[in-house]
Amino acid sequence: MQNSPKTVPPSVKHTLRRDAGSKVTLDVEVDADRLKRAADAAFERHVQRANIPGFRPGKAPRGMYERAYGKEHLWEDAADDLMDQTYREIVEAEGIEPIDRPDAKLTQLKEGEPLRYTATVVVRPDVALGDYSAHGAKVVASPPTEEEVDKTIASMRDSHAQLRPVDREARPGDILTVDIDASVPGKTALPPFARNAHIEAGKDLGIAGLGEALVGMKVGEEKKVDLAFPNDASESDLAGMTGTFSIRPSQVAEKVLPALDDEFAKTVGVADIASLRKAVRNELAHAAFHEARDEAADKAVEHAMQTSTVEVPELLVEDELEHLVNDLKARVKQEGVTWEKFLLQARKTEDDIRKEWRPVAERRAKSLLVLRGRKASPFPATSSRHRRRCRRSRRLTRKPFAPRRCSRPWRGRSAIARRSTSSSASSRRTPNVKRSGRRAATTSISTERRPLKPRRQRSSCRKSPTRHRRDAKLFARCSRSNSLASAFSGFRM
Repeated sequence: MQNSPKTVPPSVKHTLRRDAGSKVTLDVEVDADRLKRAADAAFERHVQRANIPGFRPGKAPRGMYERAYGKEHLWEDAADDLMDQTYREIVEAEGIEPIDRPDAKLTQLKEGEPLRYTATVVVRPDVALGDYSAHGAKVVASPPTEEEVDKTIASMRDSHAQLRPVDREARPGDILTVDIDASVPGKTALPPFARNAHIEAGKDLGIAGLGEALVGMKVGEEKKVDLAFPNDASESDLAGMTGTFSIRPSQVAEKVLPALDDEFAKTVGVADIASLRKAVRNELAHAAFHEARDEAADKAVEHAMQTSTVEVPELLVEDELEHLVNDLKARVKQEGVTWEKFLLQARKTEDDIRKEWRPVAERRAKSLLVLRGRKASPFPATSSRHRRRCRRSRRLTRKPFAPRRCSRPWRGRSAIARRSTSSSASSRRTPNVKRSGRRAATTSISTERRPLKPRRQRSSCRKSPTRHRRDAKLFARCSRSNSLASAFSGFRM
Protein backbone atom coordinates (compact mmCIF):
# COMPACT_ATOMS: atom_id res chain seq x y z
CA MET A 1 0.00 0.00 0.00
CA GLN A 2 1.52 3.29 -1.06
CA ASN A 3 1.58 6.31 1.22
CA SER A 4 -0.90 8.99 0.27
CA PRO A 5 0.69 12.31 -0.75
CA LYS A 6 0.90 14.86 2.04
CA THR A 7 -0.98 18.12 1.73
CA VAL A 8 -0.51 21.52 3.31
CA PRO A 9 -3.00 22.34 6.13
CA PRO A 10 -5.84 24.72 5.21
CA SER A 11 -4.37 27.35 7.52
CA VAL A 12 -1.39 27.78 5.17
CA LYS A 13 -1.46 29.36 1.73
CA HIS A 14 1.62 29.38 -0.43
CA THR A 15 2.92 29.89 -3.94
CA LEU A 16 6.01 28.21 -5.38
CA ARG A 17 8.25 29.88 -7.93
CA ARG A 18 11.29 28.27 -9.55
CA ASP A 19 14.17 30.59 -10.37
CA ALA A 20 17.45 30.17 -12.19
CA GLY A 21 20.26 28.35 -10.45
CA SER A 22 17.98 25.55 -9.13
CA LYS A 23 16.42 27.94 -6.63
CA VAL A 24 12.86 27.79 -5.33
CA THR A 25 11.10 30.77 -3.74
CA LEU A 26 8.12 30.19 -1.44
CA ASP A 27 5.63 32.97 -0.63
CA VAL A 28 3.78 31.77 2.48
CA GLU A 29 0.78 33.14 4.37
CA VAL A 30 -0.39 31.68 7.69
CA ASP A 31 -3.84 32.38 9.13
CA ALA A 32 -4.12 34.82 12.01
CA ASP A 33 -5.84 32.17 14.19
CA ARG A 34 -2.87 29.82 13.90
CA LEU A 35 -0.52 32.69 14.65
CA LYS A 36 -2.54 33.50 17.78
CA ARG A 37 -2.39 29.87 18.93
CA ALA A 38 1.36 29.87 18.42
CA ALA A 39 1.67 33.06 20.49
CA ASP A 40 -0.40 31.43 23.25
CA ALA A 41 1.94 28.43 23.20
CA ALA A 42 4.95 30.76 23.42
CA PHE A 43 3.38 32.46 26.44
CA GLU A 44 2.88 29.09 28.16
CA ARG A 45 6.59 28.37 27.71
CA HIS A 46 7.85 31.75 28.87
CA VAL A 47 5.55 32.12 31.86
CA GLN A 48 7.08 29.02 33.40
CA ARG A 49 10.35 30.97 33.81
CA ALA A 50 8.86 34.35 34.66
CA ASN A 51 9.48 35.89 38.08
CA ILE A 52 6.48 38.07 38.90
CA PRO A 53 5.86 39.20 42.50
CA GLY A 54 2.80 37.58 44.03
CA PHE A 55 2.63 34.65 41.60
CA ARG A 56 4.30 31.28 41.48
CA PRO A 57 6.18 30.43 38.28
CA GLY A 58 3.69 29.50 35.59
CA LYS A 59 0.64 30.92 37.43
CA ALA A 60 0.74 34.58 36.46
CA PRO A 61 -2.06 35.86 34.18
CA ARG A 62 -1.05 36.93 30.72
CA GLY A 63 -1.92 40.55 31.39
CA MET A 64 0.44 40.69 34.34
CA TYR A 65 3.15 38.93 32.37
CA GLU A 66 2.86 41.36 29.43
CA ARG A 67 2.93 44.38 31.76
CA ALA A 68 6.18 43.06 33.27
CA TYR A 69 7.96 41.74 30.19
CA GLY A 70 6.03 42.99 27.17
CA LYS A 71 4.43 40.88 24.46
CA GLU A 72 6.74 41.51 21.51
CA HIS A 73 8.91 38.46 22.10
CA LEU A 74 5.84 36.21 22.28
CA TRP A 75 4.78 37.11 18.75
CA GLU A 76 8.36 36.90 17.57
CA ASP A 77 8.73 33.36 18.95
CA ALA A 78 5.38 32.44 17.44
CA ALA A 79 6.56 33.64 14.04
CA ASP A 80 9.78 31.64 14.32
CA ASP A 81 7.90 28.47 15.25
CA LEU A 82 5.35 28.87 12.46
CA MET A 83 8.02 29.58 9.84
CA ASP A 84 9.76 26.39 10.90
CA GLN A 85 6.60 24.26 10.91
CA THR A 86 5.03 25.58 7.72
CA TYR A 87 8.30 25.42 5.76
CA ARG A 88 8.64 21.73 6.58
CA GLU A 89 5.01 21.09 5.70
CA ILE A 90 5.38 22.78 2.31
CA VAL A 91 8.64 20.97 1.50
CA GLU A 92 7.07 17.59 2.20
CA ALA A 93 3.87 18.41 0.35
CA GLU A 94 5.58 19.79 -2.75
CA GLY A 95 8.17 17.00 -2.84
CA ILE A 96 11.13 19.35 -3.31
CA GLU A 97 14.59 18.30 -2.11
CA PRO A 98 16.53 21.21 -0.55
CA ILE A 99 20.32 20.91 -0.52
CA ASP A 100 20.90 23.98 1.65
CA ARG A 101 19.26 25.81 4.48
CA PRO A 102 16.71 28.36 3.23
CA ASP A 103 17.10 32.11 3.38
CA ALA A 104 13.85 33.28 5.00
CA LYS A 105 12.56 36.84 5.24
CA LEU A 106 9.64 37.93 7.39
CA THR A 107 7.44 40.36 5.48
CA GLN A 108 4.43 40.81 7.84
CA LEU A 109 4.00 40.20 11.56
CA LYS A 110 1.03 42.03 13.07
CA GLU A 111 -1.30 40.99 15.83
CA GLY A 112 -4.66 39.92 14.45
CA GLU A 113 -3.42 39.65 10.85
CA PRO A 114 -1.93 36.73 8.87
CA LEU A 115 1.77 35.98 9.05
CA ARG A 116 3.61 36.38 5.74
CA TYR A 117 7.16 35.43 4.82
CA THR A 118 9.25 34.36 1.83
CA ALA A 119 11.85 31.58 1.79
CA THR A 120 14.42 30.95 -0.95
CA VAL A 121 16.26 27.65 -1.03
CA VAL A 122 18.52 25.76 -3.43
CA VAL A 123 17.06 22.39 -4.42
CA ARG A 124 18.44 19.37 -6.20
CA PRO A 125 18.08 20.01 -9.93
CA ASP A 126 16.34 17.66 -12.33
CA VAL A 127 18.69 15.51 -14.38
CA ALA A 128 17.67 14.60 -17.94
CA LEU A 129 19.55 11.35 -18.48
CA GLY A 130 20.39 10.13 -21.95
CA ASP A 131 21.09 6.55 -23.00
CA TYR A 132 23.81 6.09 -20.41
CA SER A 133 23.69 2.29 -20.72
CA ALA A 134 25.19 2.51 -24.23
CA HIS A 135 28.65 3.40 -22.98
CA GLY A 136 30.14 0.11 -24.15
CA ALA A 137 32.69 -0.01 -21.33
CA LYS A 138 33.97 -3.43 -20.27
CA VAL A 139 36.22 -4.50 -17.45
CA VAL A 140 39.10 -6.33 -19.15
CA ALA A 141 42.15 -6.96 -16.95
CA SER A 142 45.28 -8.54 -18.43
CA PRO A 143 47.23 -11.01 -16.25
CA PRO A 144 50.70 -9.91 -15.08
CA THR A 145 53.74 -11.15 -16.97
CA GLU A 146 56.93 -12.60 -15.49
CA GLU A 147 58.78 -9.46 -16.55
CA GLU A 148 56.41 -7.32 -14.50
CA VAL A 149 56.91 -9.61 -11.50
CA ASP A 150 60.70 -9.29 -11.85
CA LYS A 151 60.49 -5.50 -12.10
CA THR A 152 58.33 -5.31 -8.99
CA ILE A 153 60.72 -7.49 -6.96
CA ALA A 154 63.65 -5.40 -8.24
CA SER A 155 61.96 -2.22 -7.04
CA MET A 156 61.37 -3.87 -3.66
CA ARG A 157 65.08 -4.66 -3.39
CA ASP A 158 65.87 -1.11 -4.41
CA SER A 159 63.66 0.27 -1.63
CA HIS A 160 65.50 -1.94 0.91
CA ALA A 161 68.96 -0.92 -0.36
CA GLN A 162 71.52 0.68 1.90
CA LEU A 163 73.52 3.77 0.95
CA ARG A 164 77.30 3.61 1.29
CA PRO A 165 79.29 6.84 0.74
CA VAL A 166 82.11 6.55 -1.81
CA ASP A 167 84.99 8.80 -2.83
CA ARG A 168 84.76 8.66 -6.62
CA GLU A 169 82.83 10.07 -9.53
CA ALA A 170 79.12 9.45 -9.60
CA ARG A 171 77.90 6.56 -11.69
CA PRO A 172 74.40 5.83 -13.00
CA GLY A 173 72.35 4.55 -10.08
CA ASP A 174 74.31 6.39 -7.37
CA ILE A 175 72.50 8.69 -4.96
CA LEU A 176 73.85 12.23 -4.72
CA THR A 177 73.07 14.79 -2.03
CA VAL A 178 73.03 18.10 -3.90
CA ASP A 179 72.17 21.79 -3.67
CA ILE A 180 70.72 23.23 -6.87
CA ASP A 181 70.05 26.85 -7.82
CA ALA A 182 68.32 27.98 -11.00
CA SER A 183 68.33 31.25 -12.87
CA VAL A 184 66.38 32.38 -15.93
CA PRO A 185 67.43 35.32 -18.13
CA GLY A 186 65.04 38.23 -17.73
CA LYS A 187 63.58 36.89 -14.45
CA THR A 188 64.20 38.06 -10.94
CA ALA A 189 66.16 35.88 -8.53
CA LEU A 190 64.39 32.55 -8.16
CA PRO A 191 64.11 30.78 -4.78
CA PRO A 192 66.52 27.87 -4.15
CA PHE A 193 65.63 24.98 -6.43
CA ALA A 194 66.81 22.22 -4.04
CA ARG A 195 68.66 21.96 -0.74
CA ASN A 196 70.21 18.66 0.50
CA ALA A 197 68.11 16.79 -2.04
CA HIS A 198 68.77 13.09 -2.73
CA ILE A 199 68.77 12.53 -6.50
CA GLU A 200 69.68 9.38 -8.40
CA ALA A 201 72.27 9.94 -11.09
CA GLY A 202 71.19 9.04 -14.61
CA LYS A 203 67.49 8.78 -13.72
CA ASP A 204 64.80 10.57 -15.72
CA LEU A 205 63.43 13.42 -13.65
CA GLY A 206 60.83 16.13 -14.11
CA ILE A 207 63.43 18.32 -15.82
CA ALA A 208 64.92 16.45 -18.75
CA GLY A 209 68.72 16.10 -18.55
CA LEU A 210 69.10 16.86 -14.83
CA GLY A 211 69.71 13.23 -13.86
CA GLU A 212 72.27 12.75 -16.66
CA ALA A 213 74.09 15.91 -15.58
CA LEU A 214 74.88 14.30 -12.21
CA VAL A 215 76.84 11.43 -13.78
CA GLY A 216 80.61 11.99 -13.39
CA MET A 217 80.40 14.61 -10.64
CA LYS A 218 82.43 14.43 -7.42
CA VAL A 219 82.02 15.97 -3.98
CA GLY A 220 83.07 19.63 -3.92
CA GLU A 221 82.62 20.20 -7.66
CA GLU A 222 80.15 22.61 -9.26
CA LYS A 223 78.54 22.20 -12.64
CA LYS A 224 76.33 24.59 -14.57
CA VAL A 225 74.01 23.23 -17.25
CA ASP A 226 71.31 24.83 -19.38
CA LEU A 227 68.07 22.87 -19.16
CA ALA A 228 64.47 23.56 -20.13
CA PHE A 229 61.62 23.70 -17.63
CA PRO A 230 58.75 21.29 -18.46
CA ASN A 231 55.63 22.64 -20.13
CA ASP A 232 53.54 21.62 -17.12
CA ALA A 233 55.75 23.37 -14.56
CA SER A 234 54.02 24.44 -11.34
CA GLU A 235 55.09 28.01 -12.06
CA SER A 236 53.30 28.81 -15.29
CA ASP A 237 55.59 31.74 -16.11
CA LEU A 238 58.59 29.35 -16.30
CA ALA A 239 56.89 26.65 -18.42
CA GLY A 240 58.99 25.84 -21.48
CA MET A 241 61.71 28.38 -20.66
CA THR A 242 65.44 27.53 -20.53
CA GLY A 243 67.34 28.18 -17.32
CA THR A 244 70.84 27.70 -15.97
CA PHE A 245 71.09 25.13 -13.17
CA SER A 246 74.05 25.28 -10.76
CA ILE A 247 74.65 21.83 -9.16
CA ARG A 248 76.86 21.32 -6.09
CA PRO A 249 77.04 17.73 -4.67
CA SER A 250 77.96 17.27 -1.01
CA GLN A 251 77.93 13.45 -0.99
CA VAL A 252 78.04 10.54 -3.43
CA ALA A 253 76.71 7.17 -2.23
CA GLU A 254 76.25 3.86 -3.96
CA LYS A 255 73.30 1.57 -3.35
CA VAL A 256 73.98 -1.85 -1.80
CA LEU A 257 71.08 -4.13 -2.76
CA PRO A 258 70.10 -7.04 -0.49
CA ALA A 259 70.60 -10.54 -1.83
CA LEU A 260 67.59 -12.11 -3.48
CA ASP A 261 67.14 -15.07 -1.16
CA ASP A 262 64.74 -16.44 1.42
CA GLU A 263 66.08 -14.02 4.06
CA PHE A 264 65.01 -11.07 1.91
CA ALA A 265 61.60 -12.68 1.41
CA LYS A 266 61.19 -12.92 5.18
CA THR A 267 61.93 -9.22 5.57
CA VAL A 268 58.90 -8.41 3.42
CA GLY A 269 56.61 -10.84 5.24
CA VAL A 270 56.67 -14.13 3.29
CA ALA A 271 58.45 -17.45 3.85
CA ASP A 272 60.57 -17.83 0.71
CA ILE A 273 61.21 -16.55 -2.80
CA ALA A 274 58.48 -18.73 -4.34
CA SER A 275 55.92 -17.31 -1.94
CA LEU A 276 57.20 -13.82 -2.70
CA ARG A 277 56.72 -14.23 -6.42
CA LYS A 278 53.23 -15.65 -5.87
CA ALA A 279 52.26 -12.77 -3.60
CA VAL A 280 53.62 -10.20 -6.06
CA ARG A 281 51.77 -11.85 -8.95
CA ASN A 282 48.48 -11.78 -6.98
CA GLU A 283 48.93 -8.13 -6.06
CA LEU A 284 49.67 -7.18 -9.66
CA ALA A 285 46.58 -9.06 -10.86
CA HIS A 286 44.47 -7.36 -8.20
CA ALA A 287 45.82 -3.93 -9.15
CA ALA A 288 45.26 -4.63 -12.85
CA PHE A 289 41.63 -5.53 -12.20
CA HIS A 290 40.99 -2.36 -10.20
CA GLU A 291 42.73 -0.23 -12.81
CA ALA A 292 40.62 -1.77 -15.58
CA ARG A 293 37.46 -1.27 -13.53
CA ASP A 294 38.30 2.38 -12.84
CA GLU A 295 38.99 2.99 -16.52
CA ALA A 296 35.64 1.42 -17.46
CA ALA A 297 33.90 3.49 -14.78
CA ASP A 298 35.50 6.70 -16.03
CA LYS A 299 34.41 5.88 -19.56
CA ALA A 300 30.85 5.16 -18.44
CA VAL A 301 30.63 8.35 -16.37
CA GLU A 302 32.05 10.40 -19.22
CA HIS A 303 29.42 8.98 -21.57
CA ALA A 304 26.64 9.64 -19.04
CA MET A 305 27.77 13.25 -18.58
CA GLN A 306 27.89 13.85 -22.32
CA THR A 307 24.39 12.45 -22.86
CA SER A 308 22.79 14.12 -19.81
CA THR A 309 21.45 17.62 -19.30
CA VAL A 310 21.52 19.22 -15.84
CA GLU A 311 21.81 22.72 -14.39
CA VAL A 312 24.57 22.55 -11.78
CA PRO A 313 23.85 24.80 -8.76
CA GLU A 314 26.59 27.20 -7.81
CA LEU A 315 26.38 25.87 -4.26
CA LEU A 316 27.56 22.40 -5.29
CA VAL A 317 30.40 23.87 -7.35
CA GLU A 318 31.59 25.87 -4.34
CA ASP A 319 31.39 22.76 -2.17
CA GLU A 320 33.54 20.74 -4.58
CA LEU A 321 36.00 23.61 -4.91
CA GLU A 322 36.27 23.87 -1.14
CA HIS A 323 36.84 20.11 -0.93
CA LEU A 324 39.65 20.28 -3.50
CA VAL A 325 41.39 23.15 -1.71
CA ASN A 326 41.08 21.41 1.67
CA ASP A 327 42.61 18.25 0.20
CA LEU A 328 45.53 20.28 -1.11
CA LYS A 329 46.01 21.94 2.28
CA ALA A 330 46.03 18.53 3.97
CA ARG A 331 48.67 17.20 1.55
CA VAL A 332 50.81 20.30 2.04
CA LYS A 333 50.55 19.89 5.81
CA GLN A 334 51.63 16.24 5.56
CA GLU A 335 54.77 17.40 3.77
CA GLY A 336 55.62 19.62 6.73
CA VAL A 337 55.08 22.89 4.83
CA THR A 338 52.77 25.66 5.89
CA TRP A 339 50.04 26.80 3.52
CA GLU A 340 51.50 30.32 3.34
CA LYS A 341 54.94 28.99 2.45
CA PHE A 342 53.44 26.74 -0.23
CA LEU A 343 51.65 29.70 -1.81
CA LEU A 344 54.86 31.71 -1.67
CA GLN A 345 56.84 28.96 -3.40
CA ALA A 346 54.12 28.47 -6.03
CA ARG A 347 53.88 32.27 -6.49
CA LYS A 348 50.11 32.07 -6.40
CA THR A 349 47.30 33.15 -4.15
CA GLU A 350 44.48 30.95 -2.95
CA ASP A 351 42.12 32.80 -5.28
CA ASP A 352 44.37 31.91 -8.22
CA ILE A 353 44.23 28.22 -7.26
CA ARG A 354 40.46 28.33 -6.91
CA LYS A 355 40.15 30.00 -10.31
CA GLU A 356 42.32 27.32 -11.96
CA TRP A 357 40.43 24.46 -10.32
CA ARG A 358 36.94 25.81 -10.92
CA PRO A 359 36.41 23.82 -14.18
CA VAL A 360 37.43 20.67 -12.31
CA ALA A 361 34.95 21.47 -9.52
CA GLU A 362 32.15 22.06 -12.04
CA ARG A 363 32.86 18.73 -13.69
CA ARG A 364 32.91 16.89 -10.35
CA ALA A 365 29.64 18.51 -9.28
CA LYS A 366 27.95 17.52 -12.54
CA SER A 367 29.21 13.94 -12.27
CA LEU A 368 27.77 13.71 -8.75
CA LEU A 369 24.37 14.87 -9.95
CA VAL A 370 24.42 12.47 -12.88
CA LEU A 371 25.46 9.53 -10.71
CA ARG A 372 22.73 10.35 -8.18
CA GLY A 373 20.17 10.85 -10.93
CA ARG A 374 20.56 7.51 -12.72
CA LYS A 375 17.98 4.82 -11.96
CA ALA A 376 20.41 1.90 -12.16
CA SER A 377 24.13 1.38 -12.33
CA PRO A 378 25.54 1.62 -15.87
CA PHE A 379 27.46 -1.59 -15.21
CA PRO A 380 27.78 -3.94 -12.22
CA ALA A 381 31.29 -2.97 -11.08
CA THR A 382 30.98 0.70 -10.15
CA SER A 383 34.25 2.47 -9.44
CA SER A 384 35.06 2.84 -5.76
CA ARG A 385 36.27 6.37 -6.48
CA HIS A 386 32.83 7.40 -7.70
CA ARG A 387 31.12 5.62 -4.79
CA ARG A 388 33.25 7.57 -2.31
CA ARG A 389 32.42 10.84 -4.03
CA CYS A 390 28.69 10.06 -3.90
CA ARG A 391 28.90 9.24 -0.19
CA ARG A 392 30.96 12.36 0.47
CA SER A 393 28.37 14.72 -1.03
CA ARG A 394 26.16 15.14 2.05
CA ARG A 395 24.06 17.78 0.36
CA LEU A 396 22.76 15.20 -2.11
CA THR A 397 22.31 12.32 0.35
CA ARG A 398 20.98 13.85 3.56
CA LYS A 399 17.39 14.70 4.33
CA PRO A 400 16.57 18.42 4.49
CA PHE A 401 16.84 18.70 8.29
CA ALA A 402 17.59 15.21 9.58
CA PRO A 403 21.28 15.69 10.53
CA ARG A 404 20.63 18.80 12.61
CA ARG A 405 18.10 19.11 15.37
CA CYS A 406 17.42 22.76 14.86
CA SER A 407 14.07 24.39 15.48
CA ARG A 408 14.70 26.97 12.77
CA PRO A 409 15.81 25.95 9.28
CA TRP A 410 17.18 29.39 8.47
CA ARG A 411 20.19 31.48 9.41
CA GLY A 412 19.48 32.82 12.89
CA ARG A 413 16.20 33.80 14.42
CA SER A 414 17.39 37.23 15.56
CA ALA A 415 18.62 38.03 12.05
CA ILE A 416 15.15 37.28 10.67
CA ALA A 417 13.57 39.36 13.38
CA ARG A 418 15.81 42.29 12.51
CA ARG A 419 14.77 42.02 8.87
CA SER A 420 11.06 42.06 9.76
CA THR A 421 8.94 45.12 9.12
CA SER A 422 6.59 46.22 11.90
CA SER A 423 5.61 49.40 13.83
CA SER A 424 6.25 50.46 17.42
CA ALA A 425 3.97 49.38 20.23
CA SER A 426 3.87 50.73 23.75
CA SER A 427 4.85 48.46 26.57
CA ARG A 428 4.76 48.98 30.28
CA ARG A 429 7.36 47.96 32.76
CA THR A 430 7.59 47.39 36.47
CA PRO A 431 10.25 49.04 38.63
CA ASN A 432 12.18 45.81 39.14
CA VAL A 433 12.46 45.01 35.41
CA LYS A 434 15.47 46.49 33.60
CA ARG A 435 14.88 47.31 29.95
CA SER A 436 16.87 48.69 27.03
CA GLY A 437 15.87 52.07 25.66
CA ARG A 438 16.24 51.15 21.98
CA ARG A 439 12.98 50.90 20.03
CA ALA A 440 12.21 50.04 16.41
CA ALA A 441 10.85 53.06 14.57
CA THR A 442 8.57 51.32 12.04
CA THR A 443 7.44 48.12 13.74
CA SER A 444 4.03 47.12 14.97
CA ILE A 445 5.62 44.37 17.06
CA SER A 446 9.05 45.31 18.40
CA THR A 447 11.99 43.06 17.67
CA GLU A 448 13.48 43.76 21.12
CA ARG A 449 13.98 40.59 23.18
CA ARG A 450 14.07 40.89 26.95
CA PRO A 451 15.94 38.36 29.05
CA LEU A 452 13.87 36.44 31.55
CA LYS A 453 15.24 35.62 34.96
CA PRO A 454 16.05 31.92 35.21
CA ARG A 455 13.77 29.92 37.39
CA ARG A 456 15.33 28.64 40.57
CA GLN A 457 15.66 24.88 40.42
CA ARG A 458 14.00 23.25 43.39
CA SER A 459 15.64 20.20 44.88
CA SER A 460 13.79 16.93 44.64
CA CYS A 461 12.71 15.03 47.74
CA ARG A 462 15.57 13.55 49.68
CA LYS A 463 16.15 9.85 49.57
CA SER A 464 15.92 7.90 52.74
CA PRO A 465 18.97 5.96 54.02
CA THR A 466 17.18 2.71 53.20
CA ARG A 467 16.62 3.82 49.61
CA HIS A 468 20.30 4.83 49.33
CA ARG A 469 21.42 1.39 50.46
CA ARG A 470 18.99 -0.31 48.04
CA ASP A 471 20.32 1.79 45.14
CA ALA A 472 23.92 0.97 46.11
CA LYS A 473 23.21 -2.77 46.09
CA LEU A 474 21.49 -2.52 42.72
CA PHE A 475 24.44 -0.59 41.28
CA ALA A 476 26.93 -3.17 42.58
CA ARG A 477 24.87 -6.02 41.12
CA CYS A 478 24.66 -4.31 37.73
CA SER A 479 28.40 -3.57 37.77
CA ARG A 480 29.21 -7.24 38.43
CA SER A 481 26.92 -8.39 35.62
CA ASN A 482 28.46 -5.89 33.19
CA SER A 483 31.99 -6.98 34.09
CA LEU A 484 31.07 -10.65 33.58
CA ALA A 485 29.45 -9.84 30.24
CA SER A 486 32.52 -7.94 29.06
CA ALA A 487 34.82 -10.73 30.28
CA PHE A 488 32.99 -13.39 28.26
CA SER A 489 32.23 -11.19 25.23
CA GLY A 490 35.09 -12.81 23.27
CA PHE A 491 33.72 -16.33 23.55
CA ARG A 492 31.09 -17.86 21.30
CA MET A 493 28.47 -20.20 22.75
